[in-house]
Amino acid sequence: MSDYRITAYAPRHRNAVVEFQQMLWQGGARGNSAYFDWKFGDNPYLDDRYVTLAWQGSELVGMLGVFGSYWEVDGHGRVMLPCLADTVVAPAHRGGPLFGRMLGWLVDRLRADEVPWLLDFGDQPAGPAMLMSGWTAVGPWPVASAEREVSGREQGAWDAQEAVRGPRSGATITPLANSVPEMPAMAAKLDTRGSVRVVRDEEYFRWRNANPLARYFHLVAESQGTVGYLIAHRTAVDTDDGPTPTTIVECEALDDDVWRDLIETAVATVPGKVVTMWVRDLAPAREQSLGSLGLSLTRPSGRLSQDIHLPKLVMRSTGAVDGDSAPLSTLTSPEVWDLRGVSGRGWR
Repeated sequence: MSDYRITAYAPRHRNAVVEFQQMLWQGGARGNSAYFDWKFGDNPYLDDRYVTLAWQGSELVGMLGVFGSYWEVDGHGRVMLPCLADTVVAPAHRGGPLFGRMLGWLVDRLRADEVPWLLDFGDQPAGPAMLMSGWTAVGPWPVASAEREVSGREQGAWDAQEAVRGPRSGATITPLANSVPEMPAMAAKLDTRGSVRVVRDEEYFRWRNANPLARYFHLVAESQGTVGYLIAHRTAVDTDDGPTPTTIVECEALDDDVWRDLIETAVATVPGKVVTMWVRDLAPAREQSLGSLGLSLTRPSGRLSQDIHLPKLVMRSTGAVDGDSAPLSTLTSPEVWDLRGVSGRGWR
């Protein structure tokens, strides 16, 4: 249609956005409002300036959310890259030009502001159309999952559960309500597997943990100090036995035995009928042990229609990259990315 009007978000649009996003966020007026503030207003890397709205007359019919993420890029230092999220098009307007028009308008704004890339980690149904319109994909990659007939956790507070001893490592594994400084400190010390990686510092952990529509489950492994940690995510708008998965968004450890003990403990104790995790950046020995930990792998088939819901990164250059030899010009190469700690559900 030719009568769409596309605008940036402004505070006067808040009520319309909160109501419109009930289709996706499902948090009600209070929950949706708090989630908007957390993801776009309180994001430590970017404000809500690139949130894009589409109108037909006075009716909100489309939205692209854009939040900030912070990356370390070898040869370039730290850089903010915006991420596409929370895409919603009203049912009567799907299958037409609106999604593409919103994206084009957004990319033009980013280019004018010299922001070089737009990232998307979602299982975007419009992924094929995005690839045909200039987006580049890294992935898809395998996922590991475990299915349980009942919730893996008894009723009660997560951090009220007793600590357990890892059968391989002997480390004490304790459930915690929140992250602790040892977690980002450990993440910062680990060897990287690529030249581009998310900044996992205390500010990042603190912001992520404040998600009002999520529940996070933390495990810390200790043996004469902290030797590993795990963080799992579950949406707060579904019950423990509901259909959404619980996602292990991070698991880091100083050795393989601690890592295996953390994964096995999480699979046995976190809530949800399905527990899932990305395996893209696992060392081969850890990936090979997943079956013994109760997880099965789903690998890409190579057929776009079957792989549409497997995780992947799609990215769009805005045309603002400063030359083919610049560090940010290489982001389309899969080898440059270390995506540990970046599971899409970790940001939902």
